[in-house]
Amino acid sequence: MFLLMDALQRRGHGVVHFSMTHPDNTPSPHARYFVRPKEYDGAKFRPADAISFIRSREAARKIGALISETHPDVAHVHNIYHQLTPSIIDVLASRGVPVVMTAHDYKLVCPNYSMFAHGRYCYKCKGGAYYNAALTKCSGGSVLRGVTLSVEAYWQRLSGVYGKIARILAPSRFMRDTLVAGGYPANRVVYVPNFVSEPEATRPLTDGESGTLASLPQRYLLYFGRLSLEKGLHTLIEALESREDVPVVLCGGGPEENALRRAAEQRGMRNVIFTGHLDSPLLRRIIASSSAVVVPSVCSENAPYGVLEAVVAGVPVIVSDAGGLPELAAAFDGLSFRAGDAAELGRRIDEVWADDRSMRQRGAGAQRVALEQFGEERHLDHVESIYRNVIAEARQ
Repeated sequence: MFLLMDALQRRGHGVVHFSMTHPDNTPSPHARYFVRPKEYDGAKFRPADAISFIRSREAARKIGALISETHPDVAHVHNIYHQLTPSIIDVLASRGVPVVMTAHDYKLVCPNYSMFAHGRYCYKCKGGAYYNAALTKCSGGSVLRGVTLSVEAYWQRLSGVYGKIARILAPSRFMRDTLVAGGYPANRVVYVPNFVSEPEATRPLTDGESGTLASLPQRYLLYFGRLSLEKGLHTLIEALESREDVPVVLCGGGPEENALRRAAEQRGMRNVIFTGHLDSPLLRRIIASSSAVVVPSVCSENAPYGVLEAVVAGVPVIVSDAGGLPELAAAFDGLSFRAGDAAELGRRIDEVWADDRSMRQRGAGAQRVALEQFGEERHLDHVESIYRNVIAEARQ
């Protein structure tokens, strides 16, 4: 979202912001219109939150005021579901502002976003059977949250609010096909892959960051992102158990971190290195220095940006065959394996480790493809064309 906003502004477009207030927000001239902060995760979710979780009167009122001040030609929304809620789509549509949505996840067809529950792929809500979200308690095991997710999904469907979205941008073909199979008109769901730009210079590393980088092995595999069950990291650890000469660096934090540490310790593995969360300048250096980036997800990934970050740095990728990942492997000459298959992942790791030079050549080729076919200008041309079309349709 931020990359797109910056790119649009470089092309001379005005960009108006609407979001939730948060201490980590970047400065915005429109911050006075932002909604109050809301947290709905885990123990913080209360029965009193259920209504605002589904429809936010505050968001509807404030975006109406923002429209009156700024008169936007088009609205492009990202991840609006619970803090802003689809109530803003109703307001935008009623004021004649066409809405474009990027589908970063599966919320439009899956109440819990991910089509993943209790450690495995789940599409029980297929065809609108949203009561399954309550029956399976698929969001953190909470009955209340599961029931609320079911009610929310039925409410949004019966209200027809998502039918007011002029175009849904799907970053992967897998996402596009999933949404169309879920009932969204094929002419309103458009495949628009994410984009990358030439790597920019970052600030110099601090002494502590330089020490962290220097402490890493000369060669290593890398995973960076959230340490959670659906990311398939237990498969990665299992694959490396018999490959003690192959270090893997796990950058990030999350609910599965302690379990992953225990799994490595119980196996006596010294080749699994945890760094915790890292700021971008150091993380970029670690990515660029790695032999390969591994994305072993067991959930139906959409189009994880981490793959693009790897290939634009000239690093080859090993990905599972879950969701949209095979598309990225095909585009960037990456290696793939069956999701959850530690033995096959191990064989892909052996290919990387056996010939670092050829893998570097593979990474350089992937970098060229990323910049030529997934570049900023090409992406903006496509997005601007969509904006023009929906604006013209709204004015008919």
